[in-house]
Amino acid sequence: MGDVLEIHTEIRETGPDRYATLIDGGWAIGSSLNGGYLQLPVVRAVLAAEGHPHPVAVTTDYLQAPHAGEAEIVVERLRTGKTIGTSRATLIQDGQPCLVSSVVTSTLDSSSPDLDMAPQIELPSPDQCTRIRSDVMPGTNLALMDHVDVRLAPEFANVVRGRPDGSMALRGWVRMVDGRDPDPLVCLLAADAFPPVTFTIGRYGWAPTVQLTTYLRVLPAPGWLRCELRGRVLANGWFDEDCTIRDSAGRLVAQSRQIARIPRVPTPTEN
Repeated sequence: MGDVLEIHTEIRETGPDRYATLIDGGWAIGSSLNGGYLQLPVVRAVLAAEGHPHPVAVTTDYLQAPHAGEAEIVVERLRTGKTIGTSRATLIQDGQPCLVSSVVTSTLDSSSPDLDMAPQIELPSPDQCTRIRSDVMPGTNLALMDHVDVRLAPEFANVVRGRPDGSMALRGWVRMVDGRDPDPLVCLLAADAFPPVTFTIGRYGWAPTVQLTTYLRVLPAPGWLRCELRGRVLANGWFDEDCTIRDSAGRLVAQSRQIARIPRVPTPTEN
């Protein structure tokens, strides 16, 4: 029996470049499924269709919110080379497209970068950080946190309890609850596992991602991932959010950027 992430993103080939999957409802934030999780069966379908072992770039457009249950994935192979593949894959449920991902695939290794000018992520140990529990927000079940262990740095611990700090930034650690070591799929999940940075300005509630792009740079070392999220602009109901992910060896393993709608929910009662 495989680990939880493997089971809940399982795909089954049903025809040429067509796959079936069963979306699990336990990866939700409130009543909506997490966007990072929803990408994973789609990426697995592309890897199966192309034969390359790893995603290196994934851009997902979220068209409508899927629900837990059966879905179909259709892969359109645009380029299948010896070292690089490019495909477009659509997750379809009840006859309607729910998301479309453009996926570039290749082979990653664990070598250190030739040049890394991205900011370092300074954090105290995970034991000194605050884990986000699935029940931390009254009236909202953060079921995703039963699978993903997200720990906020001390200076951000009260943000999810209704005490915004105005920073438009979050930092913390991530790992899988069941002990699965990080890999590119876990990095794709981690990039969208934190609360939205709008929590830090008192905009609580679901912030639906409209487009999310993630670059996978190297294979991560075992252990915790350290993450930093930053937002820069809120305008006309939209905000941006960048995420930088480093592994336990300090190497940059993934970068992401998304654009999402600003939630309009009042500050929760502190728990």
